[in-house]
Amino acid sequence: MRIIFSCLVVIVLSGCADADGGDDNLGGTPSQPYTDFFSPLPEAVPYPASNPFSEDKQELGMLLFFDPILSGEEDVACATCHHPDFGWADGRSFSVGVGGTGLGPNRDDNGIGNLTLINTPTIMNVGFTGLGVDDKTVPSNFISGAYFWDLRADTLEEQALGPIGNPVEMRGNLAEHTQLDDDQYLAMIIERLKHSSYKAYFDEAFGTVDPVTQLAVESVSAENLAAVLATFQRRVITTNSRFDKFLMGDETALTSREITGLNKFINGGCARCHGGMMLSDNLLHEGDQIVPDLPSVRTPSLRNIEKTAPYMQDGSMTTLRDSVAIYEQREDLQVDLGEDDIGDIEAFLRSLTTEEFYQEVPGGLPTGNQVGGNI
Repeated sequence: MRIIFSCLVVIVLSGCADADGGDDNLGGTPSQPYTDFFSPLPEAVPYPASNPFSEDKQELGMLLFFDPILSGEEDVACATCHHPDFGWADGRSFSVGVGGTGLGPNRDDNGIGNLTLINTPTIMNVGFTGLGVDDKTVPSNFISGAYFWDLRADTLEEQALGPIGNPVEMRGNLAEHTQLDDDQYLAMIIERLKHSSYKAYFDEAFGTVDPVTQLAVESVSAENLAAVLATFQRRVITTNSRFDKFLMGDETALTSREITGLNKFINGGCARCHGGMMLSDNLLHEGDQIVPDLPSVRTPSLRNIEKTAPYMQDGSMTTLRDSVAIYEQREDLQVDLGEDDIGDIEAFLRSLTTEEFYQEVPGGLPTGNQVGGNI
C-alpha cells in the first residue's frame, strides 16, 4: 500500500539547512536538555474515534495488505513495495508496480517500465505521523496526518486508498481499467471483494446490521476497506529504541560517540525540522534547499532510518553516511562537516533503530493468491 506519500523526494536531515557555524560549534556542547528537542515514542499508537481498534479489523487489514486482490491485474499487493524484509519499504531507488516480478532490490519491471520515479518510504510509525517538533505527548484528540509527500491526504484512512487507483502502482493499464474514472474503478475493486472470500471477514469485522436503525447494511465498502488497511498499518511501530531509553533517563543507552553525534545534530540545526517524537515537523519545505529543482516536500521521519536505504528522492545515496555527507557539499547551507562530524552524526542516527518490531507475514491468504503479489 504504497504509502507512497507520493511526491518526488525523500530528503534526509532537511533541518540542517538552518545550521549555524562550523566544526567548533557543532561539537562544543558536552550535554544538553535533550527533552527540549525530542520525546520518546509512546508504547501504543493512538486510534481515531472514527476508526477505533479491533482485532478483526487489524487481522483483515493484514490479509488485504498482503493480497494482490486490491490491484487491477491482481499481481501487486501493498506489501510488494512495503515488505518487512526491507524495513516495510522495498530497498530500491524506484519501485516497480504493476507487471513487475520479484521482491525488493531484485524486483524486475520486465520491460514494462512501471517505475514510480520516487523512493518508497517505510510504513513504520505512520500512526504517529503529524506529531510535530513541539509535541511532548500525544494529544487526546490526535488524528494522524497529513500524508503523501505533499500532505494532500488528511488522514491515514484517506491515504490508504490512493495507491490502489494509481496506474503505475496497483491499478494497471488494462483498457477496462483506464476507461473508468477513479470512483468507478474503486467501485470495481469493492465489487470484487464482495464476491470473494473476504466478504465473511468484512461481515465479522463490521457487522451486517446497522446498530441504530437495525436495517441491513453492506459491510464491504470503500470506507471500511480504508479503515482496515489503516488499522493494520498502525500496528507497525518501532518504539523503545536506545534513543528512546536515553530520553527516558537511561544515560548508558547511548555510547559517548552517539551522544557527541546527538549534540552535533542539535548544534547543526538539524533538530529544528527533525525534532519531537518522530524527528520530523511534518511540514513542507522547499526542495531546492537540499536538492535543486524540486517542489516543496514534507520533512520525513528519521526513526529507523538505518533500515530504509537507499536515500533521497532518487535513491542515489546508498548509505546513511553518504546522506549526512551531502550537506558538506552545499556551501549555501553553511554547515562545516568534517569526517569526524559525519561519522558522529551517523552513529547517532543508528541509535534511532528498533531492532525488534512487527514483521509478521501471513502464511496464506483466503483467496489463495500469492502472499505479497508476484514476488
